[in-house]
Amino acid sequence: MENQIPMAMATATEIERGTKTQEDQWRVESQVFQIYNLFRGIPPNSQFAILELQRDKHIEYLTKGFKQLGRSFTVLDANRPWLCYWMLHSIALLRDCVDDKLENDCIDFLNRCQDPKGGYGGGPGQMPHLATTYAAVNSLITLGGHRSLSSINRRTFYDFLLRMKDRSGGFRMHDGGEVDVRACYTAISAASVLNILDDELTQNVGDYIVSCQTYEGGIAGEPGSEAHGGYTFCGLAAMILINEVHRLDLPALINWVAFRQGIECGFQGRTNKLVDGCYSFWQGGVAALIQRLQLIVNDQMGLSNILECECSTDSDYDSINSDISADEQSLEGTSSHVNEMFQIREEGKKLKRTQTVC
Repeated sequence: MENQIPMAMATATEIERGTKTQEDQWRVESQVFQIYNLFRGIPPNSQFAILELQRDKHIEYLTKGFKQLGRSFTVLDANRPWLCYWMLHSIALLRDCVDDKLENDCIDFLNRCQDPKGGYGGGPGQMPHLATTYAAVNSLITLGGHRSLSSINRRTFYDFLLRMKDRSGGFRMHDGGEVDVRACYTAISAASVLNILDDELTQNVGDYIVSCQTYEGGIAGEPGSEAHGGYTFCGLAAMILINEVHRLDLPALINWVAFRQGIECGFQGRTNKLVDGCYSFWQGGVAALIQRLQLIVNDQMGLSNILECECSTDSDYDSINSDISADEQSLEGTSSHVNEMFQIREEGKKLKRTQTVC
C-alpha cells in the first residue's frame, strides 16, 4: 500500500500539470494573451499602423522569390509549381502583377513541368501529380493571356484526369498514389476552370466525398478517417463544383467548423489540436463558401418569385433566356475565371503605370 501512495500522488501531479498537448495549448494561449495585452496599451493611431498590411514590402519579397530562394527551399524541389502559385496568386491578391520577362519565364518553366501524357509534375521531368497540376493550372490562369492559357494541353490534361479516376468515385494523386478528397478537389477544380468537366469525370465523386463526412460533421481525407480542415474545404468545394452540395449534412459541417475556432481566435485543423495559421485559410474558406451558398440560395429564391409573378408561360421564359448572349452563356469554367483574373491583372498594370508616372 505504501508503494501505491507515491504513484497516486504522481498521477495527481501529472494530471495537474496536464498532457503535453494541454501544456502546448496553455503556452500558446499565454503568448496570445501577452500580445493582446501589449496591443491594448498602445495608442489607437499606433494600433492602426501595426495592423496595416505592408503591401509594397510583400510584393517586393514575393517578386524576389522568383529570382532566388534560400537553401532551405530545396526540400520543396518537388513542389515548384506550388511556389509559382503561392507567389503569383499572392501578388494578384495584392492587385499587382509581374513584369513581362518574369511572366514569360514562369510560363516557360511550367511548360517544362507539363508531362507529354498530361498533367504537371513538381519540376521538369518529374511525374505528373494532381496537386502540382492544380498549382500549375492556377498559376497560368492567374497570369492570363493567350500565351499562358494556350500552353495548357487540355486534351492530354483530360486523359490524365481519366487515368487518375478510381473505381470508388474518387481520384488518385498520381499513378499508383493515394485516393483521397484532396485528389477529388484538385481534379474537379482544374477540370472546371479549364471547362472540360463532364459526366465521366464527375461520376460517383459525390458518393465518395459523402462517405468521407464523419459523425463530427467535418470531412476526412478518406472513409473512416478523422475530420480535417483541409479535407473539409476540399470536399465542400468539390461538391459545390459538381452541384451535389445538397447531399452533405451542411448543418453538422457548419457546426464542426464553427467549433474549430479556438480561444486565441485562430482555427485548429482537427478536434483538440493546436491552432495553426494555415487553417485560417482552410476553415475560413469553408465559411466563405457557405456564405456564398447562402447568397446563391437567396438569389435563386428571389428569381423564382419573379418568374412566378412575371413569367406565367413558357414563351415568356424562353424570351428571357434568349436575351442572354452566346458570349455570356460561355462564361463558365475557364472563361469566367480568366476574365476575372484578367481584370485583376490589368488593374495591377494600371497601378504600376500610375506609380511610375508619380
